[in-house]
Amino acid sequence: MLKAREILRLKNEFDFSVREVARASDCGKTTVTDVLERAVKASLTWPFELNDKELMSRLYPPTERIGKAPEPDLEYIYKEMKRKNVTLGLLWEEYKNIYPDGLMYTQFCERYRNFKKANNMYMHKEHKAGEEMEADWAGSTLPYFDRDNMEEKDAHIFVSVLPASSYPFAKAFADETSPNWIKAHTDAFEFLGGVPAIIIPDNTKTAVITPSSSNPVLNRSYKEMARHYGTAIMPARPRKPKDKGADEGMVKIVGQRILAALRNRKFFSIEEINAAISEELEKLIDRPFKNLDGNRRSAFEEIDKPALKPLPKNRYEYAVWKETLTKPNYHVEYDGFFYSVPHEYRNKPSTIRATLGTIEIFFNGERITVHKRNHNKKDPYTTITEHMPKSHQLVSGRGKDHFISIAGETGPKTKKLVEQVFNTTCNPIESYRICNAILSLASENNPEDVEKASREALEKELLSYKYFKMLIGKYRQSEGITQNEKIIKHNNIRGRKSFAGGAANA
Repeated sequence: MLKAREILRLKNEFDFSVREVARASDCGKTTVTDVLERAVKASLTWPFELNDKELMSRLYPPTERIGKAPEPDLEYIYKEMKRKNVTLGLLWEEYKNIYPDGLMYTQFCERYRNFKKANNMYMHKEHKAGEEMEADWAGSTLPYFDRDNMEEKDAHIFVSVLPASSYPFAKAFADETSPNWIKAHTDAFEFLGGVPAIIIPDNTKTAVITPSSSNPVLNRSYKEMARHYGTAIMPARPRKPKDKGADEGMVKIVGQRILAALRNRKFFSIEEINAAISEELEKLIDRPFKNLDGNRRSAFEEIDKPALKPLPKNRYEYAVWKETLTKPNYHVEYDGFFYSVPHEYRNKPSTIRATLGTIEIFFNGERITVHKRNHNKKDPYTTITEHMPKSHQLVSGRGKDHFISIAGETGPKTKKLVEQVFNTTCNPIESYRICNAILSLASENNPEDVEKASREALEKELLSYKYFKMLIGKYRQSEGITQNEKIIKHNNIRGRKSFAGGAANA
């Protein structure tokens, strides 16, 4: 009424236009026009001495209604609002087509808002069928005892929910690491039998590397999993719990209905916990709603399930991404094992994608090779011949037995040296290179010197070509001294008499 009084004052005292009155009173032009028209109908002339209540009754007199408008089916409207692209405006138009004398749009919306409030269903946004899945780790844990050492541990509980039908999923894991976070999602999708359009996680490090309201940086493996299932990840804004209010509420329900129910039971493995959680979860899903017909299962079957995307043919296999630098020997290292790439990429940055079964290597986003994952610690190098330079291919094609056989022709020590090089050098390409150089040098020298050098190298466990070459030089030099031990007599050579004290010592 203060606004109405101000509108009438400005119009009558200053003769402002509707636009000027609206600006001065901070109202819309429609409001100003409506107040002025009502004042004319009520025969109000400025100035007047009416209190707010009296002014209200004059401007907005009660209307006499002929018959009562039919009430809309609010439960039906609530369910329909969860379907994609359905709006209150559309539902009101459908209602008016059936009941032309029914409620106007404003009253229709007010009825719906009051219905949601009365049934504790009011939220900051409408949740569409199959559109969202909210996910987070529950704050509470369940204790269990490790069978091997009876050490008490905590099981961490993953909780997700489809907000439109309030359909939950819960499962226990040993920890909250990235592999378990992603496995929890794939298990949830399979439990649902489909995939929602959007995942709304919290800003946990397993999901979001750098939280941001506008441009969050996602965990690469998590983003790849979403791409595999054809869904999108939209993390909740930092410190905005209402962004995933349904999951916050479901975490509380899971704590009260499932974890509390299991509080007095003793478990000895994660599998036992999950079997118990599964039983309690089914009870929760089948529990009737308090203020609506049906339960979470019937709501899911009717609302969310028909709108979910189908599961892909293959389950996502967890992958780890690692930035690395290709070594000069055209291999990359992952988890203590070495995998070859085409030799043109040596000394260049590359990216590794590792799963339990494969190692993929990328350069500038393009996959350049793939290997079966190696688990043999005795032979940590995996090398594809085509990745080697032509010179290395020629050497490696001769094989280990070839080098040992050639070394055996020189002598047993040389043969033993070559065998040791192959046994102690992890990289086979490095072994071929060292042995080829040793045998090449051996062919240019006396076999006896080669055997001596090989024996000393074995004794000192120095198997490099550089050290072997130094030993060959040493034994070749000592051989030269032995050949020149004979004293040469010459008239120009001075004897001991030529030196001080020489005669006395004669």
